[in-house]
Amino acid sequence: MSSTKTDSLKDFGYKTSNTGFSIGTTFEQYENLYFSPEISSAYEKLETSSTASKFLKKQEGSYTDIYFNHSLNYDLRNQRYQTTEGFRNTFQQDIPLVSENMEIINSFQSTFYRKLFLSSDMIGRATFYAKMANSLNNSDVRISKRLYVPENKLRGFESGKIGPIDNKDFIGGNYVSTINLSSSLPQLLPSLEFLDFSIFYDAANIWGVDYDSSIDDSSAVRSSTGLALDVLTPIGPLNFSFSQVITKKSTDKTQAFRFNLGTTF
Repeated sequence: MSSTKTDSLKDFGYKTSNTGFSIGTTFEQYENLYFSPEISSAYEKLETSSTASKFLKKQEGSYTDIYFNHSLNYDLRNQRYQTTEGFRNTFQQDIPLVSENMEIINSFQSTFYRKLFLSSDMIGRATFYAKMANSLNNSDVRISKRLYVPENKLRGFESGKIGPIDNKDFIGGNYVSTINLSSSLPQLLPSLEFLDFSIFYDAANIWGVDYDSSIDDSSAVRSSTGLALDVLTPIGPLNFSFSQVITKKSTDKTQAFRFNLGTTF
């Protein structure tokens, strides 16, 4: 069972309350290939701000969804923690069984790890990520199911604040793609084992407004580079990133410094 509330009125023009449950499992279908099926059910109440566009206001109401979700994870990393070699491919699909708008969501991610030099401990990582949300009955994708670039895949920009805009609200897109390149820097402060430095290059695009193609003019590559620092602490890893934006659109919101509880490498 789960119950969540998301208040995005200020930046995205809507808020939701969601109550539901899911049941699923994960097993190794073939060697190194893991299959994770799941059935989920949710009741969602969606509200919009007084300044939201006519489209968003039309989507106000309550929704009941039942989904069959599944993922395939092909994992050939040499180790899960602090990976130094190998790759991992993941495909995920959310299939609507009962849903008013019948949104189907597909995503794919592929990550490769490799030591950059034989005489160095520098580990390079390259990740490609793509996700799409479309309706099976030609309806408009619900605003709460539209896509945003994941926060950890585009540093240098405020979370969710790039892409299509409708009446000053960032409304997300139907399609997202990202590329992330990074390398560890073990030569920086090597005596302090609880500190991990890395350099990175992030690039992303978000596009697609199914309900009004006239405002879908945001398709452009956003990119940034910078330095990331992971600090290992008793409460978990703390991540700091310092970014320099390379390409952007005039409507995008940038962010040079970011702090997260988690890790990027």
